[in-house]
Amino acid sequence: MRIPVPRAVPRALSRALPRALVALSLAATGLGTVVLGTAAPAAALDNGLALTPPMGWNSWNTLGTGVTQEEVLQTIDFMAANGLVQAGYDTVTIDDGWSLGHRDGQTTDLVKTAYGAMQLYDANRNPTSGTDGTGFDLTTGHLVPDPARYPAHTVNGQTLNGIQYLSWYAHSKGMKFGLYATDTYTTCQGRPGSLGHESTDAADFVAWGVDFVKYDDCPYGPQIIGPDGHNYWTQGEGRELTRSIYARVRDFQQALDAASRAQGRPRVALSVSAQPVHSGVPYLLAGDDPARTDPVVVAAGTPAFEAPGYAPTGVWCGQVANLCRIGGDRGPDLEGVLYNGQLQTALKYPGNVRPGSWNDLDMMFAGWQNPYGVYGVTDTCPCHKPMSVTESRSEMSILAMLASPLISGADLRTAADSRHTQDGLTWSTGITAEQLAVYKNADVIAIDQDRLTRPATLVGAPPAGSTAPIVLKRQLADGDTAVLLVNQDPAGYRNVSTTLAELGLTGPGYSAKDLWTGATGNVTGALGAQVEPHGVVLYRLKPLPGTGPAAVIGDGRYHGISAGGTGGQALEVQGTCSAPDGSPTDINTWWSWHTSEQWNFAPNPDGTVRITDNCYTDTQRHGTLTGAAVAGQPARVRNAWDPADPAQKWRVVQSTTTGALTITNVATGLVLSAPQTAATSPVVTGPPDGSLVGQSWSLLS
Repeated sequence: MRIPVPRAVPRALSRALPRALVALSLAATGLGTVVLGTAAPAAALDNGLALTPPMGWNSWNTLGTGVTQEEVLQTIDFMAANGLVQAGYDTVTIDDGWSLGHRDGQTTDLVKTAYGAMQLYDANRNPTSGTDGTGFDLTTGHLVPDPARYPAHTVNGQTLNGIQYLSWYAHSKGMKFGLYATDTYTTCQGRPGSLGHESTDAADFVAWGVDFVKYDDCPYGPQIIGPDGHNYWTQGEGRELTRSIYARVRDFQQALDAASRAQGRPRVALSVSAQPVHSGVPYLLAGDDPARTDPVVVAAGTPAFEAPGYAPTGVWCGQVANLCRIGGDRGPDLEGVLYNGQLQTALKYPGNVRPGSWNDLDMMFAGWQNPYGVYGVTDTCPCHKPMSVTESRSEMSILAMLASPLISGADLRTAADSRHTQDGLTWSTGITAEQLAVYKNADVIAIDQDRLTRPATLVGAPPAGSTAPIVLKRQLADGDTAVLLVNQDPAGYRNVSTTLAELGLTGPGYSAKDLWTGATGNVTGALGAQVEPHGVVLYRLKPLPGTGPAAVIGDGRYHGISAGGTGGQALEVQGTCSAPDGSPTDINTWWSWHTSEQWNFAPNPDGTVRITDNCYTDTQRHGTLTGAAVAGQPARVRNAWDPADPAQKWRVVQSTTTGALTITNVATGLVLSAPQTAATSPVVTGPPDGSLVGQSWSLLS
């Protein structure tokens, strides 16, 4: 057995494609009989589900299409007994392959074309290619769980089919149950899809107690060359060509909601599993497709050769589903989740991240062990190399920073239940205790589940290469900041660092906890570490206690202030009030009547502070203290005040124990500092460092 073929279009393309390509022509009346829906704009999905990123397990990465009822029961028991459910991993999902190859309205499996697509028929029941968007699916009935792998059971006198039984069992353990379906005629593994059967399948899923549906997209068919000569690649047939993925997902979501209402059962969360690699055939997309009028899709625009409601899902998916795959399938290599993988894509679509809508970076490979052989012994394919514990921590950290769902694809069963024998060797694919501890790290889970639901942003410029380090930051609901230092180099240690200024943190200092080692310390300037190959260091920063807004803010008075270590010398406009506009600041002997040494701290509407001198001369007219763009350069006073200029804005906090002020520039995060003690020495802005007394200012008046 080999690794399961990839999802979505790559899975479809794994079948041999014929060489012959047929240019399509579209009859003007060809769409009317195959399209559904209305042109009313859709509002963002708000079904009250998935208010934090879902957590759980999916069968695909380890068990593929061969997954059985017994294996799922073993997984549920293991998760409940080993603290995973308590940690938040509460959903167990069966992926593709659970049903028979036909619905109960037929006695034989689906008829397929040479392309692996389901055979469609015209109005006279003659086979048709469907590549002009027409054609009918003649199959009827309900999906049938494969009885050989999912036998029925009797519970409390009621006979439950094999899927319904698993749902009941998961619920009995305090868990949720998920199932797989597709918005196409066939699933990626050739079972019946839900396109055209949305109401039937949704009603069955709700009746079976399904809580979560993973909804994939697998359009089998020939490559499509349009009348414009452009190769649109494989996109399916029939309604797959005339209804956008957006529309087909919305159809199923609405069917699920309708079934829940009709049966008086809870709503079902919906996950769009596939990020389509194709973009849609614009000339075949129905004129009344809802993606054409959705305001989010319209605002994003549609490039040439594309159609609304296809890629990228990161633009629109949250309008119709709770989870949104934003990239292709990942393997067990960490590169798939690093910057040149799905991380870069996720950073492009922060607007799709909110309660009830999450960018999905695919199932996790943390703790996954090769089920196809003993890696390095009977199987040396790099595509099957398991992640190290270090790489597992890195994968989980990146997903947590991006508020991605945490859905494991590892074998969450005991060593005995997960035993394999091949070529005279016996091994287990069950997760190890060390890898299990990665999943159960409560501090990292808390980052992922943070109620502010604001995903990480990149600190600084994009990395110069695939092995260059990166830094991510994420604002948290309680005011803390998560900072992730990532070494993308698989071969060597890297020094990865940032500063409070680069992080936009303006406080005088922060406590820092390393969420993987538990080590703690304080940060007043730089934050960095030597990070092992393909490793990360994940910090949670919390403002040090004992500071608050300065009492001088908004009191309407002018104050003299002196830097620590300067013997009481005051901040002044260098050259006093006769200095020209834009003059630098310095420290000098304090004279209470020198208006050039008197400063007012006025609050701005955005919560920042404007600091002005008390001069009123031909050259100095209540000049505004303005920070330098580069560390070590003097702060200056400028007569012109620009409320949009962050260099003229400051954050001023006061120690509750000493009364000392820390004055931080909004534009740079640099702190007002007197690095020298001699009279007329310049006052500059520099990196925050709690050990520098010249950054601590006391009131003289």
